Amino acid sequence: MTETIATRTEALPPLGNATIQGVTVRESDGSVNFERVRDAGFSVVYLRATAGADYVDCRLNANARSAAAAGLDIGYLHYLTARTPEAARAQAEFFLSAIEGREAAMRPAMRFDRFRGLDVQTINAIGEAFLSTVASATGAAPLIKTDAQSANLIWYRDLAQQYPLWVVDPNVAAPTVVSGKWEGWTGWEYAEYGTVEGAVDLPLSLFTPEARIGSGAEGDTKLICVTVAYGDTLTAIARLFNTTVNAIVRLNDIDNPDLIFPGQRLYLRVPADTPIACCDTYTVRRGDTLTAIAARFGTTVDRLVAINQIPDEDLIVIGQVLTLGLCPAEN
Repeated sequence: MTETIATRTEALPPLGNATIQGVTVRESDGSVNFERVRDAGFSVVYLRATAGADYVDCRLNANARSAAAAGLDIGYLHYLTARTPEAARAQAEFFLSAIEGREAAMRPAMRFDRFRGLDVQTINAIGEAFLSTVASATGAAPLIKTDAQSANLIWYRDLAQQYPLWVVDPNVAAPTVVSGKWEGWTGWEYAEYGTVEGAVDLPLSLFTPEARIGSGAEGDTKLICVTVAYGDTLTAIARLFNTTVNAIVRLNDIDNPDLIFPGQRLYLRVPADTPIACCDTYTVRRGDTLTAIAARFGTTVDRLVAINQIPDEDLIVIGQVLTLGLCPAEN
């Protein structure tokens, strides 16, 4: 994993229509009236579930019950304190055990900001160990919750291409994360202590639909493949198929959205009624892992292993053709 420095200076846009209002709740917030949160126009609550290797939020059960009763969509957050990748994987398993059996509408999320004494490469290795473990177990790529400065200077592009961004950047007109790593943000914590009438001061966030579990899965949408023709641009292709340039870039791991070439095969997530056959194979490229492939296409490592009868999930080869198992005939 190598660092790629963001070079484009425009402020980062949302990846989609950012109209989903959410709050983040920890035990220190005390007893929260989630019905008032809902009535104030919020539809999502992220609950800090665990921290470190052994701490479960003491109000997790009560908050989860009350938020669900109020009709709020729930997501779970882990505060990562690991100092090694091995410890990060252990914390991921601890987090997974704490949320096992709980209904969640939103992607899991990781907050990691205890960087003192760690170099950038180690920070990214620790983060990747946690994220990939959770993604493999849940089938949903977790959100990286991080402040704008860390998004710009710490996190590698490799991770940004696999895991959506939940940026903490309060009291500004728009997130000050530059493009070049993430193509856009999926969550933005715009107020550290925002007042919810009749409740308490809570961190307030905006989310795009990509923050939901299954936002890239089959159902209302499907995966298709198109071949770039001479004169095509990503903008034109996105308009033709009712998707976005950012979505195409992320799904195809494109370095430069202004550089595509005739004959190139592109994956697109499109409305399910699009009159083009579903596309269900992927050819392994240099640097690919099953975890990264699963996160990109909204499936799981276990499913890929089973469908393709892979004896060792850590051993795939360039040119290997994988069945993704995302088309109706494969379900």
